[in-house]
Amino acid sequence: MRGVGPFADGPPNESLLLLQAFLGTMAVMSLLIAAVVAERKRDEAALARLASIVESSDDAITSKTLDGVVTSWNAGAERLYGYSAGEAVGRPISIIIPPDRPNEMLRVLARLQRGEHIEPFETVRRRKDATLVEVSVTVSPIRSSSGKVIAASAIGRDITEEKRAEAALREATALRSVASLALAAAHEINNPLTVVWGEIQLLAREGGARWESRIAAMLEALERIRDVVARMNQINRLEQAEQLKSLPEMLDLDKSSGRSGQTGDRSRTPD
Repeated sequence: MRGVGPFADGPPNESLLLLQAFLGTMAVMSLLIAAVVAERKRDEAALARLASIVESSDDAITSKTLDGVVTSWNAGAERLYGYSAGEAVGRPISIIIPPDRPNEMLRVLARLQRGEHIEPFETVRRRKDATLVEVSVTVSPIRSSSGKVIAASAIGRDITEEKRAEAALREATALRSVASLALAAAHEINNPLTVVWGEIQLLAREGGARWESRIAAMLEALERIRDVVARMNQINRLEQAEQLKSLPEMLDLDKSSGRSGQTGDRSRTPD
């Protein structure tokens, strides 16, 4: 209008059209930029939520390159493996691999790079203090925008207590089986034992002094058998029976289960 400004060089109508075109272009570009910024903020918020979930997870969540170099390490990994993020990131994942399985993770990464699906598996990992821990590991690929596998993430979960519970359940099942077998055997032994006991007592009254020592020896042996049968009946209650000096080792649960500290065949637990 006053002949100044970037669009005032030509006629007024032409200058007005140029100004309107400029304002329209700026408006469209502003809308596009606003949309990109809004989408970026949404993506950043989603990434922040995911990062918070990963960081607060009780499981050990790590990522690594296909060469096995650690690139991320959450708080769960710090608690499980004992290494801080600063100590682990940039180092090979072999720092938590026991010496007896050095190539385990490298083989998994090679399969992942070939596009194979890795099923969750149970293994052993080594903590910073050199103690071993049983873990369940799930390995997943990290892909680029083009779909190429460029890295891997792993979720490790401590299953030590689960393994202990499984072992306790197996032991309890084995004890129940042994108890049932012992009860059945005790019942089968007790019936003929009662008959033999009665017959020997009759012989003791009829045989006189001539057979007294032999009958006494037989009665003593039968008494030991009765003690063994009584011990077998106690097993049915899954209670520790009173120790008998004359109990055969094969029927002594303390010795046969290895609780006495002995080694050899008698230290093995029943299958």
